[in-house]
Amino acid sequence: MKLSTFAIIVALLAFIFGLAFIIIPAQVGTFYGITHNTGGIWVTRYWGATLIFLGMIYWSYSSVSPAAKSWPKLLVFSIIYDLIQLVLTLTAVLNGVGNSNGWSSVGLYALLIIGSAYFLGVCRKAREQA
Repeated sequence: MKLSTFAIIVALLAFIFGLAFIIIPAQVGTFYGITHNTGGIWVTRYWGATLIFLGMIYWSYSSVSPAAKSWPKLLVFSIIYDLIQLVLTLTAVLNGVGNSNGWSSVGLYALLIIGSAYFLGVCRKAREQA
């Protein structure tokens, strides 16, 4: 897989989840076994807006060369972000928050960490060859 394809996949995931969290936050919460009050819906929509912003960043990077100096920074920051999300989600699932669908988020964050780490190496090789 090319780095540009990875960027597009991350962007699409962020856009899809972000829009879902903004448009139908209660239904998305129900999928994960979580019920929201009005404050929870408000925070969920903020989370959706954050995901859309993340999607825009990755979409804008989809045409940037792997040798660009900014790619490693984005990937390292993404690893940190996804690691925090992984720990928070794993802690919640293990403490009985939500339902078994929470494991899909754990898996998704783990895959994103692996992908970012892999492409961090690709970027380093591309910079060495440039």
